[in-house]
Amino acid sequence: MERSIIAEGSAGKRDILLLKGTAYLAAGLILALTRLFGNPAPFAAAGLFAANGMESIFMFVGAAAGYAINGGLNVCVPYIASMGVILLIRFVVDLFLPRSGSVLVRVICSAAAGAAIFAANLFIAEDVYGIFTAAVFAILAAGTAYCTDSVRASASHGIFFSHNTGTAAALGVLFVILTAALTSLQPGVINIGVAVSALSVLYASDVRTDGSAAVCAVLSTAGVAAGNSDFAASCIMISVAAPIIILIGKHGRITRACAFIAVTGLGLIVTGASVISGTAAISAAAAAVIYMALPDKLSELIISADSAEIKSAPSPYAAFGRKLGNMGAAIDEMKKAVIHTAKALEQENIRDISWVYSKTADKVCKSCPSNMTCWGQMYGDTADIMNKAVDKLKQGSFLTDDMLGGHIASHCPNKSKLTEALNRQYAAYCSAESSSRKVEEMRSVLTAQLGASERMLRKLGEELEQNNIYDETAAAAAEKLFGELGIVRPSVIAMRINGKLCIDAYGTGNLSYPPEEIADRLSFELRCALDLPMICFTDGKFHITVSERARYDTEIRVFRKNKSGSRHSGDCSECFNDGQGNVYMILSDGMGSGSRARIDSAFSCSMLERLLKAGIDLESSLEMLNTSLLVKSPDESFATLDICRIDLNTGDVLLCKAGGASTYVRCGNSFREIKEEGLPLGTGFEANYRGKLFRLSEGDAIIMTSDGADPDKAWLEQLMMRDRRIDISSVIDTVGEALRLSGNKETEDDVTVIGVKLIK
Repeated sequence: MERSIIAEGSAGKRDILLLKGTAYLAAGLILALTRLFGNPAPFAAAGLFAANGMESIFMFVGAAAGYAINGGLNVCVPYIASMGVILLIRFVVDLFLPRSGSVLVRVICSAAAGAAIFAANLFIAEDVYGIFTAAVFAILAAGTAYCTDSVRASASHGIFFSHNTGTAAALGVLFVILTAALTSLQPGVINIGVAVSALSVLYASDVRTDGSAAVCAVLSTAGVAAGNSDFAASCIMISVAAPIIILIGKHGRITRACAFIAVTGLGLIVTGASVISGTAAISAAAAAVIYMALPDKLSELIISADSAEIKSAPSPYAAFGRKLGNMGAAIDEMKKAVIHTAKALEQENIRDISWVYSKTADKVCKSCPSNMTCWGQMYGDTADIMNKAVDKLKQGSFLTDDMLGGHIASHCPNKSKLTEALNRQYAAYCSAESSSRKVEEMRSVLTAQLGASERMLRKLGEELEQNNIYDETAAAAAEKLFGELGIVRPSVIAMRINGKLCIDAYGTGNLSYPPEEIADRLSFELRCALDLPMICFTDGKFHITVSERARYDTEIRVFRKNKSGSRHSGDCSECFNDGQGNVYMILSDGMGSGSRARIDSAFSCSMLERLLKAGIDLESSLEMLNTSLLVKSPDESFATLDICRIDLNTGDVLLCKAGGASTYVRCGNSFREIKEEGLPLGTGFEANYRGKLFRLSEGDAIIMTSDGADPDKAWLEQLMMRDRRIDISSVIDTVGEALRLSGNKETEDDVTVIGVKLIK
């Protein structure tokens, strides 16, 4: 949230306000005294665009006095009128679009300010040159207004070297334009433009010890040279002095000022003495003297005023986003470590079937007198006898003494111990293999869950990192309104995604208002049209999601029919809007029919709906659902799944199929059947589904079917393509009736058909 920092120090609030008022008054006066092309420059009037509240009054007074001195009543009256128009524009913008960061609004307002300046100069124009000057001044004024508003909106002290390149560029343009204008002011032997350039270099080196002074020096050179090309060579010396005072920055302000005077003066002597170079040297020296004489309290007031009014607390959302991203990366590393460790342990514990008789030989044959004969001279025969014995164990037989053939049957003195040990070791081998398979299954489930969690945290972190799309004004307004509606201690997140406002609200309490009233009151409060909210209430907690009204809407119709003689349908479907401009249709068919199939399909639909409404992305939700089906029951538990997601802002459709039946799409003048792809969820340790992307427009429709519905494709195509303005409810009712009448009791299954049409 934008929250002003309270300046620490001895500077009082009254001192800060007085300093700021005086500074704006002086700025308006000085800028109004500048001239371009022999006429009073428009920068004082355009600069009003950056002033707020009492600041604008102080600047207005200073500018009016400056224009009266600079051009008399002939200039003063039109410029005062133009400044009144600019103040009115500023007031209207602040009233109806507070802290608006819209580039379009800024361009329109800046153009209006430029038009006001054009009208003022056109009023005093006497010839074609005057009209041309009015047009040039209008362009400069509009650019100045745009740049000053960009810098004001940035609300960050020292933004000149921030990562916001647009604001930095705006400040750079302002620096060049204003320095060029100030070059026209030369009381006596001191040129104001050169003095301001030198003072800016010194002040930049005082505030920062990085490359800011050098950059300011380059911009000073450009600005002064643009205002008066005779000073170009002189300002190069200021650029040369900048890196030197940076190097000696740790030695204090007086040392830097003296070094600046020495380097600048020496450079001007080398380039040649003249009236211009003398004026530049005196102006630079005057700036250095002012810099050294600046009282500590005044410097403190300047920094305090900047900090209290301009500098804002850095937004924590990007930092939280990176923290979530790091948490996701740590989970991903843990998943990789589990996999790598498991592989290493598997390499250490690899066992084949020969392990059974090897362990038996170690326990029984090692102390036998015939050991060297059986496992030395006759190793091949002994190994062959053991392999045959193990094969019998694998077939389910229990070894007895008479099952051992060859020389072991005739000469082994420990046949009973040998068969008993073989039986015991084979049982241990089977137990170890079974445990290994169970561990592998659990490891697969764990890694799949870790992968889904990692993706979920990473996606959430990416959203939070983009704190430029976070609308704090809308969040504060919505939080206040939800509190009035009965939510206790509401927490609101407001994001602008693809230009659309999306709101997530959380809290407890009682919310007795219908969704229609909530949408209306939010729309009025936020001054934008909102769709109906999605309201979830779980464990005494509310989760409300609502988004700006989308471009499209949908008409949805569902037909259901149970298998004959069955009280429960094995199909389950859910259709809902996630509150963020997407509508979902979910269709699941459990294994078989009846209550058992109903449990699996209902579990799949309800859990997926819960995850999606909670804001978890579709890919992570499917992984979590898949692993949940794997561990839900000791028996096999799987379900087909068809998911259709439509972005109501664009018409983009994502169709995911995990073993589902055919889906039919009418898009424009084409008709297409999308057949079963992927495997049902719960059949493997990774969700195996296929996704297809395409775009619909107004009037297009989709029909989703379960396994029990098998309409004739040619007939369905004719039905859907008959009329562009099809009634989706009528189509689904017709399809359902046809399926009911054509059903075969021997092959009959539960039937579900979902139809959706995109409308405006």
